[in-house]
Amino acid sequence: MSSGEGKFSQVPEDDQSFQEAWPLFVDFLKGKDSRITQARQIVFERVFARHDHFRADDLAAELASGENHVSRGTVYRTLDLMTEAGFVQKIRDDDVHAHYEHIYGHGRHDHLICEKTGEFIEFSSPVISDELDRICREHGFTERFHRIVVFGAREDKKK
Repeated sequence: MSSGEGKFSQVPEDDQSFQEAWPLFVDFLKGKDSRITQARQIVFERVFARHDHFRADDLAAELASGENHVSRGTVYRTLDLMTEAGFVQKIRDDDVHAHYEHIYGHGRHDHLICEKTGEFIEFSSPVISDELDRICREHGFTERFHRIVVFGAREDKKK
């Protein structure tokens, strides 16, 4: 199978993260004795073409028809595998919905979720990262990843 080339590619040509990540995902799938299929590659590419926080249902709807049709089940299973492999992060909002974002090649960051608008606000803090590193060292713990999500609301800006 090609490594991201083909008529179904949705990743911008200057985005190298897909070209770097796909072979790693293939190795992950082989290690789990999972099939490497064109449908999984289409899902993987579409996720890497996105730079937002998306719901699995929205991705499944995008891929439900057309030349690059992928079944809803394949979308969900591939997202689960991508999460397990560390290529995407699953973030639950205060409702039952899970949102995803691809994190491969991106710096450490966390999220604020506005309960009024549903907006996801990304932030990073060297102070928080340093403190987490210190706590892990103190306990002899090796971090694989962490997830900080803060729920609240932006204050209305008055003029």
